[in-house]
Amino acid sequence: MRTALSWFGSGSLAIVVAAACGGGKDTTPERGAMSSGAAGGSVGKGGTAGVGTGGAAGIPSNGGSGMTAGSGGMTAGGAGAASAAGMPAGGGGSTTTGNGAFSIDVKLASDMKSTAPTTVGIVTWSLDKPGLTEAHIDFGLDTAYGFTAPVALEADGHKTLLLGMKPAKTYHFRVVATDGSQRYTSDDETVTTGAKTTAVSLTSLSVKDADKMEKGFLIGSFWQGSGSTVPFIVDTDGDIVWWYSKAQGESTDGVSRAHLSADSKNVWLVNEGLSGAPLRRVSMDTLDAQTYASTKASHDICAVTGETMAYLDYSESDCNSIFEITPGTTDKGKEVFESTGVTGSSGSLTSCHGNAVRYSRKEDVYTFSDWQKDIAVVDRAGMLKWKLSEKVSGGNSAWGSAQHGHQLLDSSILIFANNAGGNAKSQAIEYGLDGSVIKKFNSGGGATNFGDVQRLPNGNTLITYSTSSLIQEIDASDAVVLEIKAGGSFGYVEFRKSLYGEPIDNQ
Repeated sequence: MRTALSWFGSGSLAIVVAAACGGGKDTTPERGAMSSGAAGGSVGKGGTAGVGTGGAAGIPSNGGSGMTAGSGGMTAGGAGAASAAGMPAGGGGSTTTGNGAFSIDVKLASDMKSTAPTTVGIVTWSLDKPGLTEAHIDFGLDTAYGFTAPVALEADGHKTLLLGMKPAKTYHFRVVATDGSQRYTSDDETVTTGAKTTAVSLTSLSVKDADKMEKGFLIGSFWQGSGSTVPFIVDTDGDIVWWYSKAQGESTDGVSRAHLSADSKNVWLVNEGLSGAPLRRVSMDTLDAQTYASTKASHDICAVTGETMAYLDYSESDCNSIFEITPGTTDKGKEVFESTGVTGSSGSLTSCHGNAVRYSRKEDVYTFSDWQKDIAVVDRAGMLKWKLSEKVSGGNSAWGSAQHGHQLLDSSILIFANNAGGNAKSQAIEYGLDGSVIKKFNSGGGATNFGDVQRLPNGNTLITYSTSSLIQEIDASDAVVLEIKAGGSFGYVEFRKSLYGEPIDNQ
């Protein structure tokens, strides 16, 4: 365990020249006070040009002596208070840089549990200033940082996870907090991640065109093959940055879906078995895991809002349903859609088989895939809005009469059509909401089971050919810009730009 006491300012007079955009590290012994301030006024009493006397050095204190006539740089229109945290210079009511003492503790999740990821940092900290209104942690491989972890101020010790870190690397981080009028920034701290996992691996990751590739993270799993019990997150450099090793007594089935919640606190796990199995939930530090024994889920689960998830329930004798669940649920949760009579007619595998569910926050609807039947769009009350087969000429035969992963966009819908490519090949297809064909993507592989598709923020399309153990990122001209291969069969795969904040479908 590593403990550090970090000071930002000391109450003594100091003049610091700091980069206004942050990222630089002060070279003076003490951090805290302000710019030279010559533009604002005359020399303060006994001080350096533009710095007043009394109070914290160069920090306004409700009109105290540091702000009196002649204090120069701290008056409105003065040379300003540029800080290492990137606060704006000058007056005009902007937040100023404060001084306070930080106490910071950092460890790895693997320090607390041997099977936890060696790449998840756990930071707890305190500051000797009351009334904080916001805080975050900047972190990265150098003092330019590049990543930001939001802080839940109500959490015990302001506990914050550093997510997405690569194995066997030293990361820099700093805590930045504000009380609404002043901003406090800790010194730069470091944490070194541990060895990479051997529990799961990819065969290869090949970047074909780095300039066109969307950078971020892929949350995935294998539903069969080596490592099928281990959900993982891989960054687009090919480094596995998170994984979960099941505890004794947990399911040994393959994981068809690992899905991060909308509040980014938990990963929910669904097994691939057709008879269904209890849902599992694991916190991002993997120190808290729970099995929901009353549930009988299979194939898929999606993030809704906050901590709420929606999964495919396989417990009933009729067709499969969509249920909503939260971490504190003690039963199956709340049924929001029954597919019997909508996309299927009985409980047999060929007449109804729910295999994928997605949520669109903008439309506040679910999209539900029934394997050989249809994709239905239903509202949160379970009322049918429309079915894809009723829009597309020729019905589901137009896309080969089988589909799995899909995504509802603003003016179109993407589907992974398992049989549409011919000769045991699958194909991603984009349909307009009027049923017109917008694009049929070149087929890169096949998937007799599962298969996924997702539009990325930069306009590229991510296609997962599950049983071909292949993921491709495709640009608008069908060129492959990223290709990932593995020894196992991929389950559903989700791209996240960041491991903090909302999924793409919710933005």
